[in-house]
Amino acid sequence: MKKLFLDMDGTLAKFNSKKNALERFDKEKDFFTNLKPFVNIDTINQLVENNIVEIFIISASPNEQADIDKLKWINTYLPKVKKQNICFCRIGQNKAKIIKDKLNIEIDNNCYLLDDYTKNLIEWNNCKGVGIKRLTSLADNSRKIWKGLSIKNLNQLTTLFE
Repeated sequence: MKKLFLDMDGTLAKFNSKKNALERFDKEKDFFTNLKPFVNIDTINQLVENNIVEIFIISASPNEQADIDKLKWINTYLPKVKKQNICFCRIGQNKAKIIKDKLNIEIDNNCYLLDDYTKNLIEWNNCKGVGIKRLTSLADNSRKIWKGLSIKNLNQLTTLFE
């Protein structure tokens, strides 16, 4: 079965629209918990329910408090995602390496990463996975650095995994 790994900040949750998000995220309790999801977040729960693709969360954060806040957010908006499929790492870490080390999953061409940050996608592809760029108003790939798959709306995931 194919595996879809999902970033959260700017991919599932409207992180970048908050003023001073990076600074607040590091220090402000419940900052992430209170973020709004992007439209069509229910697509992720539908993919889980329909067993179309195995869903994982791999999200970077600055500290354990932010991890707790993110877990609260997941429980609110993505309750169908299995708890053992949720993995947090620290900002700047290679997500593919974290998945290998923490979840003991070997990344291959059946492993997809949806992320808005091109550096993460390039590292994922270098480990033989398939990156999908989440295009938003702040992550629009206008510099044309990313050459792989991309989506603008979360409901496009359904057609990618039919």
